[in-house]
Amino acid sequence: MKKIVFPILTIILIGMSCNPIHENMLIHEKTELGGCNDDVKAALVDDDINVKAALEDDEKDKVIITVSKGSVHVFVGLNFTCKVLPFETKVETIDNVVYMYIIDSGGGYQRCFCYFTFDFIFKWERTTTLNHSYKVLLTYSWKDEQTILSEGVISR
Repeated sequence: MKKIVFPILTIILIGMSCNPIHENMLIHEKTELGGCNDDVKAALVDDDINVKAALEDDEKDKVIITVSKGSVHVFVGLNFTCKVLPFETKVETIDNVVYMYIIDSGGGYQRCFCYFTFDFIFKWERTTTLNHSYKVLLTYSWKDEQTILSEGVISR
């Protein structure tokens, strides 16, 4: 009996390692930066560009999650002090929670506000349901502080 159980168990374990389970797994594809992030990129190329954008009334801080078949977009709109240095972004999954970081690298601030946008784009496969916890955090590379912009569950 032991001679039969061990080979069967070995085959099952090898099969599981070769065919990982992606149930409810969000896979980060890319993050697209927009809004004043585009002005920052342009200012880094051309010193003559004035990086001051008017803040419109309908541009509030927001997080909008859009789920379609096979993809998830987490759109973040953020009012922030005008800056010359671009934001960085990072995505990681810890204990089944997807953390999306918007990182302020510090420096180059100006006396105005601007509307920065971030579109975190994910794909999800081999599942008919989606149920994944997330957090969107604003972090600072120069100080030990984080602001939670949004947290919850992405579901379909």
